[in-house]
Amino acid sequence: MAITSREELAELIANVELERQTAARDTGNAAACLSALRKLQNLQAREKTALSTKGPSAVHSANLAALAAEVSRVQKLAGTTNRLSLPNRSGDDERSGARRGASRPPLRSRGRTTGSNGGGR
Repeated sequence: MAITSREELAELIANVELERQTAARDTGNAAACLSALRKLQNLQAREKTALSTKGPSAVHSANLAALAAEVSRVQKLAGTTNRLSLPNRSGDDERSGARRGASRPPLRSRGRTTGSNGGGR
């Protein structure tokens, strides 16, 4: 079933956002955002289907644009742009000894020392 007006879409988006906020209090932000994204992506799929079956329509095109903006906003709230996104890591991080979430410097080798220890055997 396609969304027939901008007002209907605005109401659906508002309901998804209210559910997201409630879920964020109950289950945490990440789970709430994933649920909201799933709902918004389902709405997008419905609109794309309506656009392809009924032909070009200003209402469906505007709805798709509004849904894309909302999906982007919720993705930013979730702190991710894609389900498969990985943190950007460069070789420089590994060479400098930087570790994610570490506040201490990297461990150094504490093996035997080869120098003279001042005493003799």
